[in-house]
Amino acid sequence: MTPACAVWLAGAALAAMPAAAAPVAGEIVAKETVAKETVAKETVAKEIVAREILALYDGAQEQAPDRTRIHKYAEVVLNHLGYAVVYRDVRDPLPEPGAVARYAGILTWFAAPPAARGPYLAWARIAARSARRVVILGSTGGAFWSDDHPAINAVLSELGLRHERRAIELTLGTEAVPVSKRLTAFERGLDPVLPTYDVVTAMRSDVEPWLHLTIPRREGGGTSVVVATGPRGGYAASGFEIVEDGGLGRSRWLIDPFAFFARALRSEPWPIPDVTTVSGRRLYFHHVDSDGLNDVIVARKQEPVLVPQVFLNEIVLAYPDLPVTLAVTPGDLDPLLGGNATPTDLVRQIWSSPNVEAGVASYTRPHRWAFFAEANRAAETAAVTADAPQDRFGLRRLLDLAGYGTAIDSHVAGGRDLPREYFRFPFDLRIETETALATARTLLPADKSIRLYQWTGDAQPFEGAIAATRRLGLLNINGGESRLDPGYPSVSHLAPIARPVGIERQTYAVASDELPRSKAWRPMVAALRGLRTTALNTEIPRRLKGSSLHYHLASLGKQPALREVQAHLAEARTAPVAPITAADYAELAQDFPGVAIDALGDGAWSVAGRGAVQTVRFDAAGAIDVDLSRSVGVIGRTRHGDALYVALDRAVEPARVVLWTGAGPAPAVVSLADARWRLWQVVRSGADWRYEASGFGPGDFAWDGVPAGAYRVIARRNGEDLWSAEVAPSVDGRLSFSIPVAGIAPLGVEIRRVATAEATR
Repeated sequence: MTPACAVWLAGAALAAMPAAAAPVAGEIVAKETVAKETVAKETVAKEIVAREILALYDGAQEQAPDRTRIHKYAEVVLNHLGYAVVYRDVRDPLPEPGAVARYAGILTWFAAPPAARGPYLAWARIAARSARRVVILGSTGGAFWSDDHPAINAVLSELGLRHERRAIELTLGTEAVPVSKRLTAFERGLDPVLPTYDVVTAMRSDVEPWLHLTIPRREGGGTSVVVATGPRGGYAASGFEIVEDGGLGRSRWLIDPFAFFARALRSEPWPIPDVTTVSGRRLYFHHVDSDGLNDVIVARKQEPVLVPQVFLNEIVLAYPDLPVTLAVTPGDLDPLLGGNATPTDLVRQIWSSPNVEAGVASYTRPHRWAFFAEANRAAETAAVTADAPQDRFGLRRLLDLAGYGTAIDSHVAGGRDLPREYFRFPFDLRIETETALATARTLLPADKSIRLYQWTGDAQPFEGAIAATRRLGLLNINGGESRLDPGYPSVSHLAPIARPVGIERQTYAVASDELPRSKAWRPMVAALRGLRTTALNTEIPRRLKGSSLHYHLASLGKQPALREVQAHLAEARTAPVAPITAADYAELAQDFPGVAIDALGDGAWSVAGRGAVQTVRFDAAGAIDVDLSRSVGVIGRTRHGDALYVALDRAVEPARVVLWTGAGPAPAVVSLADARWRLWQVVRSGADWRYEASGFGPGDFAWDGVPAGAYRVIARRNGEDLWSAEVAPSVDGRLSFSIPVAGIAPLGVEIRRVATAEATR
């Protein structure tokens, strides 16, 4: 290591200190404690609701879990349905056949029989008997014309199907007979000329064929089932589940994946952990990468202005009611690397604003993270040399000769083509994580900490990089490039919650940013506008994603892009959303797999280990309601589409959700309809109730089941009354009010029914 590098690291390391622990809100209220003790004394036969899907793939065909069709296309649907996916390469040792019962189901989506299909089929024919459900997309996993046939049928028989040991290659004359076009022509229909298909028949009456084919008489006649579901799982043959256009990077579902996986994995309703909704509202967050921290633009008065100054004036200060996360790459401020210390005070000002969350995004800004999995300095040097101007009088050389360039400038990438932005010193993962965090902390105000690491460049970190951020106690986010717009008109182009990397998980951003890496390029302003289309299409007909805004700081140097960002913020200011920070969302994503659900019988469930996930959802819930009088730790519920969203109290562990099973409507109990802020420690006492809450912007709350009368709302912090007002519910029992007090720091809210005499004074 060079002396200069040693000095740089030593200075940054002195600032290292552990992040402050977030305070735990309040004590568990007595009423809820008593209720929990009552639940604990009840003798109930608990049934664990399995939420993990065992996804098997062939590493010889798909090199890693994130390269599989299951991850690219199916996992977002499975996440929406409440499932976490566990990947296993069939070339590696698989779980003991009897142990697969712990999973909600086994899922395969082979493009062709696995290279090591013998050992796989020997395992599968036994494991399928113990599995709760088996779902087969694409190839059955074997060659039916070979000795694989008995094993193939042993697996298919668990689904009530049988392979007839033949296939139809000349499909002309085959007629497709769907049970419902809605289920089998979800995003597009079949081509007139059908693909080759295996002949599979249903052997049990409880198998529900979604699509069967009539075989031409010249091919022997009969029918073949190509899409079906049943009590033990589901089957969709190759070419009848999805259509891929590899050349264009596009795909569209043929089957309705939501209905297919829901029926194949679990037919009865259950409380699905949901990471799109907070306090009954769609969540919203806004995060920014610091690329462009040193960019200068010419202002209207012909004066040069740093882009972060524009960000401070036009975004942070102009929208103080909305949270925004700015993740800084400290190398941008380090002159030893080629950065510039000038914006340092601006970063301090930005991070000091109450509505700004601080984050960190590496030290030298890697553009291609996988390149550094083995930290090969020679390969990086070769890449830099290949990118350098070939003629001796290149622009950089001319600038050096004229005195405008420096040696350090030659160690700064001019774009995203090189492996990273600042390459003067060899790549060091500790510098990218520990030193970056320590340096960033020196710019923080005393009352703030850093919780989030934002991946730079292609946002495809290797396993060791994710592990390094986790060891530092940091959440992580970025990548995924979710789009659902005219250019990518399919839910198959939405990313799941997270990317599996070895034993680590990388949290994907909710939506694409303005600089695509893997999807087709489009102008920056068009990309920002496209976020609206994706946001709408992921809200209706079903809420698949929260709402978010994500871009790079440099984009604000262009007026059309700045205006587009401001338009997004103006809409978010008045939209029925619950604004949270990017780290809050990353925490939801992190905690999603760990939510434990037990079925208690009689329409009741225990929901534990929720962490930040405080919403569960019931699908197809038109006839479903929650019995609030018997539930514990349930704040309220609201409906969106055909789904019922149930808000839980983070102060109650475990929560108990009980469905109403009686005749007529459920008993009226004061319950939250929706709120802009998050709330917890809800205590109901007769006609009065109180709770703790915090959030951004005005404290909008709507409560249902409120008896007629006058009510006084009081907001307090540290024993001091900050605001109060008298309100009354509507004729249908909804009480709505807005607290005009800053709620970033938690406050207590009390709603008290006012006596008639007091109300008339």
